Amino acid sequence: MKLATLALLGLSSMAQAVPVQALHPDEVRFVTANAEFTLLHEMGHLLISELQLPVLGREEDAADQLGFMGLFLLHERQRDADFYAKLLDVADYWRLEWQRQNPAAPEVREWDSHALDAQRFYNLACLAYGSDPRQLEWIIQMTGLPDERAFYCQDEYQQVEHAVNWIRQHFARKAGEPAGHRLRVEYQTPPQHLPGATELLDKVRASGELEAIAERASNTFALPRDLKLIVASCGEANAWYNRISGELTLCYERILYFRELALELPRLRQQSVAGEQPTP
Repeated sequence: MKLATLALLGLSSMAQAVPVQALHPDEVRFVTANAEFTLLHEMGHLLISELQLPVLGREEDAADQLGFMGLFLLHERQRDADFYAKLLDVADYWRLEWQRQNPAAPEVREWDSHALDAQRFYNLACLAYGSDPRQLEWIIQMTGLPDERAFYCQDEYQQVEHAVNWIRQHFARKAGEPAGHRLRVEYQTPPQHLPGATELLDKVRASGELEAIAERASNTFALPRDLKLIVASCGEANAWYNRISGELTLCYERILYFRELALELPRLRQQSVAGEQPTP
């Protein structure tokens, strides 16, 4: 999916609070990877709800796992340096959220249905490393993933991979089955007070990437009803799935927030190379 890449063509003017400067390729990749993961995480909620998938544990953890595995399916299991770096980008988003001095969103509390930001960071770092331990030993150094957890990460990844393969086996649309309910894309006009959102909308619509993902989901799974993927301005950097209305909402503000966090990536990577452990 090239959603975030296309969006970045005009991002320098999209947030007045962010200095106008060219993005480094690593920052472009960070925004792209996290825009993809956010959409796939919410698609995980959609599939859990609509296909009535069995979930043991918290649904938010399952959606993270489905979103992570969705990256492999989206990129057709492409495994090269750029794709491996994307896996680290997704984990590092949660490290940046964990370490931020003045986070934009309220702090996740211990009783919340979401895992703490630090837990999501280590969970995703473990899945990334476990997906290919021979090639990705460097992730241990870059994330500070303790050996006590890293030892089991390949098993964790294989467990999640097995679950996703089971879902595809049992809920995939049967070959030759006529087209049924669809996931359709709807774009809402952004407000004038959100700088650059109109340009973002134009680029996203022109790419056709969201329509391609919706078409793939519709052709892969036998959906029980028509559903919507809505791109909208939400007044906050968020995304969610509404199981009552059957609508998945991806906010313009969410992508712009990734752009803001991407500016902190060089500092984070310098700390990792220096061997500094993650700290709140």
